[in-house]
Amino acid sequence: MPEDSKSSERILRIAEMDPNLKYELSKIPGAEKLLLCLQCGTCTGDCPVARRVPEFSPRAIAKMATLGMKEDLFKGDLLWLCAQCYTCYEECPENVKPSEIIGTLRKMAVKEGHIHPAYKSQMELIGTLGRLYEVSEIHNEMRAELGLPPVPDSGVDEVRKIMKRAGLDKLIQIDLSREG
Repeated sequence: MPEDSKSSERILRIAEMDPNLKYELSKIPGAEKLLLCLQCGTCTGDCPVARRVPEFSPRAIAKMATLGMKEDLFKGDLLWLCAQCYTCYEECPENVKPSEIIGTLRKMAVKEGHIHPAYKSQMELIGTLGRLYEVSEIHNEMRAELGLPPVPDSGVDEVRKIMKRAGLDKLIQIDLSREG
């Protein structure tokens, strides 16, 4: 994507492109129709994210994938902005399934060690607390007043074991071996 949001021009360097990316994607279920994209823009028209974030466009992501702009896709925020609402999927006249292509690109990015900082911090919280937010005594007292059971403190060790076994400790670069 353009570095300057006001500029729509960008110099593309062939050395930075991966010409095999489109072929890799076309072999993966869900992304197999990437090469059928006509770049008509129908997918972007009703996209709720594209309405709010001018740089985001399922069409542009499909084009970048076709051109092999792997580094731009994997290191930027574009892939992670998609809400996976499938509006683009429903609108595409060629049944290209842009949201599934974006999901596949996300998986490829994670396999190569590129993960959005927001997801990384969520995984760190889950690895540290066993959940996305800390539940204090005050929260449990409020739950008791509402007739709700307290949220137990246990389970962190099991979550850490699962995350470690899945290799998430290396991906998010935290030590999951400590006791909860």
